Amino acid sequence: MDILRNQPSFQAKFVYSDSLKQVADYAVEHNKFNKLNQARKNIDNAYLTTRLKLDITKNSDNLPVVNFSRFIPKRGAIPPFEATDYVQVKTVSYAASEKINPLKFALEKIIKLSNNAPQNKMYKSVVKD
Repeated sequence: MDILRNQPSFQAKFVYSDSLKQVADYAVEHNKFNKLNQARKNIDNAYLTTRLKLDITKNSDNLPVVNFSRFIPKRGAIPPFEATDYVQVKTVSYAASEKINPLKFALEKIIKLSNNAPQNKMYKSVVKD
């Protein structure tokens, strides 16, 4: 779980992953970083101790899959400082229904996760429930 030792690239909610860095780089290249940053702010508003990790993979049909893994602090780890203070409790996967750039698909999922957060169904599934 050394993923949580790295400096989170989006502060409160997301922990560093290579996939997240690639999505941020993609957003910068395509002039969508402001949308990504606003999405991050919307996601950060609630559940401050929860951390999310983004991973991008491909399924058997060679279509992109975005995985959001949720980490919460262990009991008695308040405030949590190290990776050992967190435990992974859930991973939610979203697969594309057609061929699409995996980075674009992940960016769209992050933005969708942030729309009307924390009331939308996707946010509830990934972060809350």
